[in-house]
Amino acid sequence: MDASRRTGCLPNTRTDVLRFIVDWVNDPTSQQNILWLHGLAGSGKSALSTTIASMFRELGKLGAFLFFDRHVAGSSDPATVIRTLAHQLGACVPEIGTAIGAVVERNSTITISSLQHQFNWLIRDILAITELSSQTIVIVLDALDECGTASEREGLLMLLGQNFVDLPFSVRTIVTSRTEIDIYNVFTSQRHILAYELDVTSPTTSEDILSYFRHRLSSIRIKNRHLGLGEDWPGEAVIHRLVQRASGLFIWAATALEFINGHDPRKRVGVILNGDVACGAEAGLDALYGTALESAGRWDDEDFVVDFRNILGVILLAREPLSNDAIDALLHMPEDRPSIHTTSLLGCILQQGPTVRVLHPSFADFLTTKDRCRRDKWYFDRSTCHRRLAFLCLDRMDAALRQNICGMSLANDIAAETLPEEVSYSCVFWIDHICGIEDDFLAVAKQLRKFLFNHLLHWVEVMSVLRRSRDAISGLDRLLHWISIYSPNDGKLLVLVRDACRFTRFFVHSIQAHPLLVYMSALPFTPTNTALYRTFHHPDEYPWISGDIEHAWSPLLLMLTGHEAKVTSVAISPDGTRIISASYDMSIRVWDSINGAEVKRMEHMSAIEAVGFSPDGRRIVLGSVNHTASVWDMISGLEVSEMRGHTDAVRSVEFSPNGRRVVSGSSDMSIRVWDAATGAEILSIIRGHKTGVNCVVFSPDGKKIASGSDGKTIRIWDATTGAETLPTSLRHADAVTSVRFSPNGRKIASGSRDNTIRIWDLTSGAKVSELRGHEQYVTSVAFSPDGSRIISGSWDETIRVWDVATGSQISELRGHEGPVASVSCSPDGCQIISGSFDTTVRIWDMTPDSENVSPPLRGHDGQVNCIAFSRDGRRIVSGSYDKTVRVWDATTGSEVLKLRGHMYNVVSVSFSPDGSRIASGSLDRTVMIWDAISGAAAFPPLRAHTTACTGIWSVDFSADGSRIICRSTSQTISYDASSGTRLHTNTLESDDSLHDSINISRDGWVMDWVNGRTLCQLPSMVSHSCYTVHKRSVAVGTKSGRLFVIHFPPILFTSADTEGTEIDAEKSPGVALKKRADVSHLLQRVSLYEEIIMVYGNDRVFVEDLEGGNKTSETRDTSSLGSLQSEAISAIAAVIDAPSPYH
Repeated sequence: MDASRRTGCLPNTRTDVLRFIVDWVNDPTSQQNILWLHGLAGSGKSALSTTIASMFRELGKLGAFLFFDRHVAGSSDPATVIRTLAHQLGACVPEIGTAIGAVVERNSTITISSLQHQFNWLIRDILAITELSSQTIVIVLDALDECGTASEREGLLMLLGQNFVDLPFSVRTIVTSRTEIDIYNVFTSQRHILAYELDVTSPTTSEDILSYFRHRLSSIRIKNRHLGLGEDWPGEAVIHRLVQRASGLFIWAATALEFINGHDPRKRVGVILNGDVACGAEAGLDALYGTALESAGRWDDEDFVVDFRNILGVILLAREPLSNDAIDALLHMPEDRPSIHTTSLLGCILQQGPTVRVLHPSFADFLTTKDRCRRDKWYFDRSTCHRRLAFLCLDRMDAALRQNICGMSLANDIAAETLPEEVSYSCVFWIDHICGIEDDFLAVAKQLRKFLFNHLLHWVEVMSVLRRSRDAISGLDRLLHWISIYSPNDGKLLVLVRDACRFTRFFVHSIQAHPLLVYMSALPFTPTNTALYRTFHHPDEYPWISGDIEHAWSPLLLMLTGHEAKVTSVAISPDGTRIISASYDMSIRVWDSINGAEVKRMEHMSAIEAVGFSPDGRRIVLGSVNHTASVWDMISGLEVSEMRGHTDAVRSVEFSPNGRRVVSGSSDMSIRVWDAATGAEILSIIRGHKTGVNCVVFSPDGKKIASGSDGKTIRIWDATTGAETLPTSLRHADAVTSVRFSPNGRKIASGSRDNTIRIWDLTSGAKVSELRGHEQYVTSVAFSPDGSRIISGSWDETIRVWDVATGSQISELRGHEGPVASVSCSPDGCQIISGSFDTTVRIWDMTPDSENVSPPLRGHDGQVNCIAFSRDGRRIVSGSYDKTVRVWDATTGSEVLKLRGHMYNVVSVSFSPDGSRIASGSLDRTVMIWDAISGAAAFPPLRAHTTACTGIWSVDFSADGSRIICRSTSQTISYDASSGTRLHTNTLESDDSLHDSINISRDGWVMDWVNGRTLCQLPSMVSHSCYTVHKRSVAVGTKSGRLFVIHFPPILFTSADTEGTEIDAEKSPGVALKKRADVSHLLQRVSLYEEIIMVYGNDRVFVEDLEGGNKTSETRDTSSLGSLQSEAISAIAAVIDAPSPYH
């Protein structure tokens, strides 16, 4: 924070307040370590805080000086206060800086931890261990009322109110603000906070303003000495009249003096004194602002009026202050009439600097309140200004945006690219201005439609450049809501914006990774039947996908990543804006449910089993393996209460409907009810279940508790007495893992390790229905808010939605790569939240609009292990964990054949050179040969490998198709392809799988090694397990069993320029083949006539004679290979131009 432009108090003014502050800071007997200086807007708080900071800086006691400004986004975020405070403290006190550096080095995630944890680790703990001796440290926080909204600063206020008292008493904190109700309520209720009101009616305030007027008027007189102003100008009587008009407001005095310091000071003093006499502080300001505007403006000049309204409209409603140059660019101001020509006339009410802004918030209030400014030329209707700014932003983006606006390549990391200020502003805030429009919607919608159908993806790219991709998600969500209200009949616009919302959410990880992946990854993988794909995708420019892909949007909306261990529990807040997840990584994470940003992290001392929201969304409860349950404040991250009493892991926790109680179930077989505020135990059910309790839940009216246990039973208890209310327990065939009441409290749904969900009538205890479909344990169940559907999660990695009335399965959601541990339904019933052992949290669409949602894709029923192209590139063969071999049409992706015969996973496949046969190898240690047309086995499985073999990891045909070469972990065997007779066996060490001219790295980057180009990156939800290449196409198999083909257009390979740098063959799984005979940079294996040539990245070449089964040569000197090297390179080049059989 740069305080160089801030002005302090005039010498010898505010002496009573400053003396009081110095005495308080130096008083060792004071029981208060926070001083709150509060008063009206314009009462001089900021000048006073600047003076205080300067005074204690000179004394060597200033630890930090933070000042907030609602008009500057970076200076008003409560989430950054503790980090900024720690930074300044570390800079002022070297010992503190060293300690903070050590903490940050040990915990790199501290910047996204909760305010509570940041305060504990960076402030409280550091100050506790730092030897401060008798040194006093003063912290100054100015304009706290401008630090976010009341709800946004709630956590910061709680820290000041409840935790700053824990700091050493030599640390004194001074806070200034207006007397806002939220600040007042917190600060006046705490004994360690001393409140001091800056009284604008006090005699000392008037005396200070009098001194201020005398000082400034004297300077004005000297500056304008050629005007013949007398030595005593304007005279004590005039000065006292000005003081009277100020009504105790320093901002009135400052504004009046700026106005007087104009072309004719004598005349301007008269204008102020002859204006209307207003009563009260606000009325006085209004009169002054009116007088200043009247005199500063050339109101009879039509051009000035136009410029004034255009320029002030931008300054007043801009979400961030803009420079004069940016204002000129937005408004297309003529060079001979720049905005500074107008703003310079308004120096008494505008602050000129790097950016232009109003001198005080009260002036903006004056201009945007019709009853106060009283002149049409001065009144700015907010909606009209927003509409004007929206059009200006759209116009500027339309002129500037284009693909690859910064001239980057995929091989380069995102640099701090600099875009023109007005372009950056337009891209970040245009949606804010559109959503501020309350009339004339048709004209806006027309302009909006034109912009989005031309520049939607260009805008998404720029938001990635600006590192604000998640802001784009939130903005589009608000825009969609605005359009649905104000332009609901614009079907094409609605569809495109709805697509844009899905696009930016689903591909957020790709878009964040690199701006160009908007076009090279996100767009190609967009469902082909969407308006967005049809509008922007061009197969001659961008990759296109065939095969097992969605044609409509997947039900998956967003994948949240960050946990480092399995996610055990998820919940969504009652207002639907926040998601919490608990994990065995000992953290609770809070996520924005719209854009998926991690907004807070709370660290626990042990792995967490369960988590839930309070009914008002302000608190969370968690249960952990350390035998405790605890309640935490959502805003501050503070632990409110801890419940101790269980003797084993707490498996389930939940708030009562009124939020006053918490129920917990434990592996110690007990159920306990606690006071949520104090943590005191209210009720204990010790002798109920005979085995560990897995789940507990309150009924909607809070009168009953349902529990499920490892003993296969569900029991219903009176929440007050603990008595069992059903005469018989409800039973499953295995442990009960989850139980939920229906919204009306009449039914219960339960999930079990017997793979079923059961619905029970609560009155009779009778089983209403049993839902079957999951293939493994049911881990979690939840009702939709209307009670018509049940959502279930399972160990089989799926989520299923069921119709309660019929018991039929409505949908199945696939995508998790581990057991689904927890499911929750959003308050509006439109989304499902799931947490999994794969460490992710996912958000799914559950809307009934099935026409726009793709059904689950089905390829293989297990991970795809191996794939290969036919020589002509028309077909693909794949092998999978599901023991099958399948043949696909490479263009359409449709399944042609399904070949069954292997007993275990298929791990290698290959086409014969003429495409008529297929070879497959399996972990069952057999090789099978298939007719590629009929799918029939050519002869029985070949079983020549020894029992030491763990599987046939590679199969291939010789160049003429007469032989089959297969490799296991210990042997290489060749067979006669026509009879299946074994020809040769030899022992050979295993090597890595082949890599072609196009390579896919472990993190999904697709590289063209020949030309050194980065082509694209697979989206984050695509976990590839294998791939193979044919010319410009890459077939990819995934862990979920899907298979698709990426086709790259020729234009991506035409440039002779390379994007990347030389690649280290020792570190890369595949390396650049620069079309030269350099075997030290090859990682390939090829079949060459009767020999296998293996070239490794460590400069070693092996040549094996298949006839004799002997290793014929080994060398580290590649220059000695002669013609053999040339033949190897030729063979490898042929492999690159043809399908490779080694994936």
